Amino acid sequence: MHDINIVEDSFDLKHTTEYHLSIQVGLDGFSFCILDVHRNKFIVFRHLPLMIGRPQFLPKKIEAIFDEEEILNATYKSISVSYSTHKSTLIPKAYSEPDYAAKVATITNEISRNEDVLTNDLPGFNYQLIYCYPKDMMALLNRKFTEFQFRHKSIPLLTSVLNQRDEKKHTLLINFEKKYIRMIALKGPQMLLYNSFYFKNESDFLFYTLNICYNLHFSAERDEIIIGGFVADDSAYIRQLRKYISNIQFLKPLVGFNYGNIFDKVQKHQFVSLLNSHSCV
Repeated sequence: MHDINIVEDSFDLKHTTEYHLSIQVGLDGFSFCILDVHRNKFIVFRHLPLMIGRPQFLPKKIEAIFDEEEILNATYKSISVSYSTHKSTLIPKAYSEPDYAAKVATITNEISRNEDVLTNDLPGFNYQLIYCYPKDMMALLNRKFTEFQFRHKSIPLLTSVLNQRDEKKHTLLINFEKKYIRMIALKGPQMLLYNSFYFKNESDFLFYTLNICYNLHFSAERDEIIIGGFVADDSAYIRQLRKYISNIQFLKPLVGFNYGNIFDKVQKHQFVSLLNSHSCV
């Protein structure tokens, strides 16, 4: 994914208190967009690829971006920050005590001394998502913003797929990240699967996808797969998958918003989690 910088002529740095700022950050890049709340129009879109391999290097890189991007240092009506990490675990809300969440996080993932644990409710489901994030990154955000909402990237992703899916079918969301794919399987009001898998090539991707479809009794003709994230709609991954699954769609941004010329340079499904994060505030 290349560097993208789109600023509509209507953007005015003096009127940022009328805008919503959405930020998405992870090892796969730093992105942000700005929504003119009164007109429901996106007027700024920015994506910067990051060449880093570990979360502990994120805070310094993010601070450098803040120093370079004047727009990020303005005052906004509201701010949301989505963090992308595979180090996450789903648990029922019945086990949502803070001490229990911390224990689960240390059992299911390797948590470094530079990371802390947080939980988010999953909208529409009786689950909480436990994940870890760099402490220095949160400290930086607290210095930059008086108030903001912080969540795992899966929250706007799940909101997006719930708005698009056909509830009468099994739905498998596959979101492409930098080195892994995140999969969320839904059946009616139930979540059947939430997991992420490292992959290197089309064979890895097909192995995980087709095995999940088989084990969840997924119908290749009737049920649906929805694709999001950093993959082109004509990539080899999608062409290979179409040999086995007929109903493949791409994640769509929410209706009711004006996206201007943002999608002249990017495919819509690649940044839906960022663009739809405003709806989760």
